[in-house]
Formats: sequence, C-alpha cells, structure tokens
Amino acid sequence: MQKNDKKDLRSIRTLKSPGSWFGAIMLMLFLGMTGCASTRPGPSEAAKPIPLPAYQEGTTFVYTNGRWETIEKAGPEGVTWRNHSGHQSTGSADFTYRHAAWETRTRSGQRSFRARRDWLGNPVATTLWPLAPGKTARYIESGRWQDETGKVHTYESQWRLEVTGQSRINVKAGEFDVWEIVARRFSGGGAYNKSRLREIRTWYYAPVVGHYVRMDRHFSGRRPNRSIELVAVTPPVKGMPAAAKNKVQTIFQQALEGKRSGTVQRWQLAQHALSGAVTPVATFRLKNGTYCRQYIQKLSRAGEETDFYGLACRTEAGDWEIPRR
Repeated sequence: MQKNDKKDLRSIRTLKSPGSWFGAIMLMLFLGMTGCASTRPGPSEAAKPIPLPAYQEGTTFVYTNGRWETIEKAGPEGVTWRNHSGHQSTGSADFTYRHAAWETRTRSGQRSFRARRDWLGNPVATTLWPLAPGKTARYIESGRWQDETGKVHTYESQWRLEVTGQSRINVKAGEFDVWEIVARRFSGGGAYNKSRLREIRTWYYAPVVGHYVRMDRHFSGRRPNRSIELVAVTPPVKGMPAAAKNKVQTIFQQALEGKRSGTVQRWQLAQHALSGAVTPVATFRLKNGTYCRQYIQKLSRAGEETDFYGLACRTEAGDWEIPRR
C-alpha cells in the first residue's frame, strides 16, 4: 500500500461496537460492490465435468449476512457443520440437498430423500454431480421436525434441478468462474401438475473455491427474496503448532497492510512441514473511509496446497479483519 494510503488509514474512524462495525462495513460493501455476470467460458472448459466438493475439516465459510459455518467433520458418510450460533447440522457434500439432520435454538428435525420415477416407472437421476451442461436431477424430500412446544410437524417437497450454464461473477470474496445451478421446490410429493412452486434457488458454484460463492432464493407469495455472497473462506488451523498459527496470522496482517496488490508474501516452517502465502488481489476504500482488500491465502500441509479466498477490512485499531458476527 502507498505511504499516503497508510497515512489516511491511521485517521480512519470506525464504530466501536463489533456488531455495529460489522453492520456498517457490510452496508458499505453492498452499496459499493455488486455481483454481476460477465463473459462465458469457452466450449472446452464448459465440457469438463466438475466433481462433488471435497470439504476439509476446520474450514470456515463466511457470508454477507454475517453468518458463518465451520466444517466439524467431513467424510464419506457426510459433512457436519457448526454455525455462528453453535448449532450443528449434518448432510451430504452435495449442497443442492438440504441437511438431513439440523437444529436451531427452538427447533430440530430430520430429512430423508428418495428418487422420483419417470412415466415408465424408472428412477430418474437424483444428483447433478459431476456437473455437466444441461444436466438435470429430481428427488422427493420428506421432513419431520419438532418445535419448542414439542409439537411434531411433517411435510413433503419435490425438487427439480438443472445445470443452467456458466459465467464469471464478482462477489465480496473475489471474481470467479462459476457453474449456475437452479433448483425448483414444489409442495407435496405427488404429480407436478398438482403441486405448487414454492421456491427457486440458484447457486453459483466456483470449482477453485470448492463451494458456492453466491446463492439466490426467490419465493412465491409474500415472503421476501434472499441473496447471500461469500465473504471469505478461512483455513483450518486445528492441530497446528502454536508457532504455525501465529505465523499464519502474522503474515496475513503484514501482507494486507504492506504489500501491493499482486505481490506475494510467503512463509515456511520446515520443522512442521508447513508453508503458505498471502497475495492481496484488490484494494478499495469504502465511503466511510474504511479500506478493504480481497486476497488469496495459500496453505500447504502434508504436501497438499489449498487456496482460500476472501475479503478483509481494516479496523480503527489497525488490524485487518474479515467482516462477520
């Protein structure tokens, strides 16, 4: 960052409350940055099938609504998530399925899924993975949940999914080539002509991230539509030596404070077989004077290198933090 930028940074005034700081930053980000589609990838790229996401334990995904989720467990049996409120849910790595077991402060429930059949009685595809252009899938979801009074509720829904195309979009965490997946949820488990469309979800899945970077939800009726974007993915540090954790944080702060966009700051702890790097990608200043930077954080452990994309903003104290609750 330029010297005059650093001088300006010292005089930034931000809200003292962490919650207020988060709210102000996210409002400014929404006003100053908007996601949009741009060029389409070429045919050769579009023809390459994309495998199911492979999640790593300890990875955290932070979104624009302040919500964040950490992967507690990942394996062939499924993925267990813990959210910012401490509640856990378990489900498939296929995010087009809602979680099979879930809980909130006042509710808990389970879901099961089964295949639909075509007009000849044959089962149809129930998953889009590996992703390919035009691929479709259908399934029926059955749910059972209990409210805070102990009352049990049940329901059935039908889902119709399709890979609708590819594009390149800008979100808070960066700019990515994405696969667009559209899912339509209908009420009931019977014939479509007797069901009502309740919701349309669109995921924008970025293979380099291994997760969706945006999700839109459009509801029928008066329920307000929703949209969230990925703000950051933070690396798993559980099990790391204290020296490695300190190094990760120190380099993160140093790179965002002092490195120009596109300049890499590397680190290595040979005795722990760990190494990594932080590369600031873009820098911008919000209307309230706060500086934010998009970055790519690399972590190599046991010979496996992973990229983590994100955005961080500079606090009044001079630290770079990912906006979240």
